[in-house]
Amino acid sequence: MTTGVDNALNGTPPAPANFGGGQRAVQILDNPYGDKTPNNYLNRAAFTSPAPGTYSTLPPFSIVNPSSLQNDVAVSRTFRIRSDQSVQFRWEVFNVLNHANFNGPVTALNSPSFGKIQSAGDPRIMQFALKFRFN
Repeated sequence: MTTGVDNALNGTPPAPANFGGGQRAVQILDNPYGDKTPNNYLNRAAFTSPAPGTYSTLPPFSIVNPSSLQNDVAVSRTFRIRSDQSVQFRWEVFNVLNHANFNGPVTALNSPSFGKIQSAGDPRIMQFALKFRFN
């Protein structure tokens, strides 16, 4: 959780708002989370900037990102053609359940997208492979 600006007045250049530059923000509410949906993961009212010339006491990694669930499956079958030749068919499915695995929210207080999740992991992906093996 960052302010996006140099509140401590130590000359640290702030990064662009989406990257959360600057010093850490101050948490003023016990529960920093919104309703934990992609558009309202963090509550903006739970944070404020520290007083000018001071640092926040908020420890790093104090916000928990959304959970992630991914099940992968692979099925393969080898068919022998001759004693020294074979063909292998392989089918792989990543994120079989097609569960939405959201990335972390924007954590820069000066960003208009604060508290919103703007990206997610890969959807279900399938791939097929055919391999001819000979000695």
